Amino acid sequence: MKVRLGYPDRIVEVDEKMVHVFKGRLVSAPLSEVVNYYVRGDGLLPPAIKEVAADVVRALINAEELRGVVSPPVGHTHRISA
Repeated sequence: MKVRLGYPDRIVEVDEKMVHVFKGRLVSAPLSEVVNYYVRGDGLLPPAIKEVAADVVRALINAEELRGVVSPPVGHTHRISA
């Protein structure tokens, strides 16, 4: 599984078990830590990854990579159109 998200100021890529963000410099974090941050709101992640955590989880849910593992919080139930 490989997912790429495009932003005007950064590149986000999820591959297997890691999330990579390039925003002037490359930072990475384990996917499990990004999901935990999304669910619980706490964790030791680089700010660049915290900024995209919700988008990463929503994209993976919509791609059915995390379906059944993570339930989106109330207010985050819309689907991203392709």
